[in-house]
Amino acid sequence: MKQTTKRTLRNLFGSIIKNDSAIEGAKTAPWWIAVILFIVGTFLPIIPIMVNASKTYGASYISGNQINGYEQHITSTAIALQADKYEFKLEDQKVLGYKDGDIMKNTWEEVNGVSKDETPLYVYYTEVGEEKTRAFEFYYSDRPLNSGSKSIAKLRSVIESRKYVVGEDRLYDKTVDDKKTQTFTPTYILIHKEGFFSKIYKKDTTTVLASTYDGLDWKHNTFDELLKTLLTVEGVEQNVRDANYVNGVLNNLKGISNTSYLDQKLKNFWFTSGLYYGIYIALGLFMGLMMWLLTRGKNNPNRNLTIWIGFKISWWIDFTPGLLAMAVGFFWNQAAGLAYIVLIGIRTMWLSMRQLNPTTQG
Repeated sequence: MKQTTKRTLRNLFGSIIKNDSAIEGAKTAPWWIAVILFIVGTFLPIIPIMVNASKTYGASYISGNQINGYEQHITSTAIALQADKYEFKLEDQKVLGYKDGDIMKNTWEEVNGVSKDETPLYVYYTEVGEEKTRAFEFYYSDRPLNSGSKSIAKLRSVIESRKYVVGEDRLYDKTVDDKKTQTFTPTYILIHKEGFFSKIYKKDTTTVLASTYDGLDWKHNTFDELLKTLLTVEGVEQNVRDANYVNGVLNNLKGISNTSYLDQKLKNFWFTSGLYYGIYIALGLFMGLMMWLLTRGKNNPNRNLTIWIGFKISWWIDFTPGLLAMAVGFFWNQAAGLAYIVLIGIRTMWLSMRQLNPTTQG
């Protein structure tokens, strides 16, 4: 084995923990080694992000136990909608309108500053004795996803800002009600032309328990087909008071939600992974520039360090932060995106203060 090869290998393994080895390797080893270390070092922390993204499911919002009777609300509402014979107009798996009696409504309307789609098509109430509570709301809108004051986001904001008085079917009025009046926001589903959103609230509160991701795509040719899929539980007759039937409907909804999220899941997978990888690549280039700028002082013995060498030094030290960030990402999902940024910053600061600082040399 050639002496230069031995030195390169020694620096390669040594750079995992030694800054001197990284600097020497950047100066003496072939440039393509630095590039490979850069690509691998920035890709490693992406792996747990990709794994986490692949584990997201459309039904994740209803997979927990704290869903506040959502299964009962969905079952009762779906049966009522089926009985009322709501018909939705669809084209290319997009919801374009719904039939109200004999009239097909497929436009976003506004009367006196209030849009009609702010009124739910159906409201499900729970009753305990004489107490009647608005537990669930079903909406339809053909608004665009993003269009300022006329967007689905704006409509959702309006729906979610409503506070009802507990035990009464009326909105909270700050001019009449006491500040201590207990209020709540009802759980809802909003169907729009691209799919549907849902948000679950804790009973008698405005606390959100769960919510769909960025909307779930419409995956059915007709609304009747969706209701049939939802309400058909094998071996169990339709009965809203039968826990087995209600749980079966919930399981059907989970299947529908998972299927409806597949396209969005794939988009989010590549967008999230690509976004973080782009950030890490940009950070690696920035750190290389920092290596060069930190040696520009006229008393710095490393003033002859070129910007190209600065880049290569930062790339040689990428592997260790990348490897550690990958480990952190697997054990601590919430820190997966931030771990590499913190670790590469620490490694760069450590190298610049110990090896490139003139006060620590000579």
